[in-house]
Amino acid sequence: MATRRWAATVVMLGALGCDDGGADSAVVDAAPARADAAASLDAAVAPDVGPVADAEPFDLALLGPFDAVPYADARADAAPPPADAGPGPCTDEPPMTAQMWRRPLDSPDVVDDGAPHHSAVDPVVNPDQPITLDGKFAYGTFSRDLRHERVHVWVRFDDCHWTPVGTGDTDGDGRVSVAVPVAEPLAPGRYAYRMVVGGDLSAARGDIWVVPPNKQAVVFDIDGTLTVSDRELFEEILLGHDPEPYPGGVDVTARYAEQGYLVVYMTGRPYFLNPASRAWLERHGYPPGPLRTTDSVADTAPTRGFVGAYKLAWLRHLRDPFDGPGLALVHAYGNSTTDICAYAEAGIPPSVTWIIGPHGGEACDDYPPTNALVDYPSHLPSLADLPPAMP
Repeated sequence: MATRRWAATVVMLGALGCDDGGADSAVVDAAPARADAAASLDAAVAPDVGPVADAEPFDLALLGPFDAVPYADARADAAPPPADAGPGPCTDEPPMTAQMWRRPLDSPDVVDDGAPHHSAVDPVVNPDQPITLDGKFAYGTFSRDLRHERVHVWVRFDDCHWTPVGTGDTDGDGRVSVAVPVAEPLAPGRYAYRMVVGGDLSAARGDIWVVPPNKQAVVFDIDGTLTVSDRELFEEILLGHDPEPYPGGVDVTARYAEQGYLVVYMTGRPYFLNPASRAWLERHGYPPGPLRTTDSVADTAPTRGFVGAYKLAWLRHLRDPFDGPGLALVHAYGNSTTDICAYAEAGIPPSVTWIIGPHGGEACDDYPPTNALVDYPSHLPSLADLPPAMP
């Protein structure tokens, strides 16, 4: 077991690394595949990508239990409501019955590999923009892909009622994209959605965030920015350790949320840590906000050409007023040189960029220096006069 654990560690360290400033490789100037989405910014004050080639898999069992959405056995007796039946009773999860596998000789074998490791992208869209939901479905120790199986998509458009909005089939990489038909523009807000595997009712969980154009937002990295170091991720993987949050970080994020800013969580963690990352943010009391993880393990490499390029592309998408939601990114928080350069090159002024840790105050190339963030408790008073976000 020890040999297996350390073999997995070597693969993980090679794929993820610890961001010590990154390499000087050129930044890839690519637009992100759009991940459309939505969510209630007043109440919550709190990309369409094809298959990607991942690095060699490692032992996901070392990560502990994933936050795949559980379904009570009793729900297997509840049939999906007819289209004309109107809202059904309020439930925490969509009512569904298990269905026949489309690949009955292969898919049950995949499921027998172990617990589901499903993930979903949080789209961010304007009210008039189309919405596409993206998910990845895999099981077991080595994240074995669920291929060519039917996935059912449900959206909670009001306080508690779930509406079935469409279906899709996973591709050879276990990924699926489903467009959400909306008769009328959705009001700005946060809309929960679930992508449910028909064969076993396991599900990926996400939120659609609908925002008005020019919605003011603040970007936070997670590892080394909200957690006390990048190494916390490895301790989570190897030891099942709950990453330690920086003292006062949750208070800073909450201050922005209280004033009506959209809090965006953008991390270099790979897609299979999306559910665990959601659970960590919720468990430690961080305000709701869109969560973005990488689409491939390769993008987690701590260089400007990989994780830096991924972050830059996604930030540009968020700021794009035509193909993106056109967010106004008014502040950004990070800890690494890849954060510094991604923020600057995406057009976020270094004067409103805060960097915690040893790279605080550093600059990217010829850009001005960033602000050094000593700690969050001493930073919080500077937000006492933070103006409310513009409507």
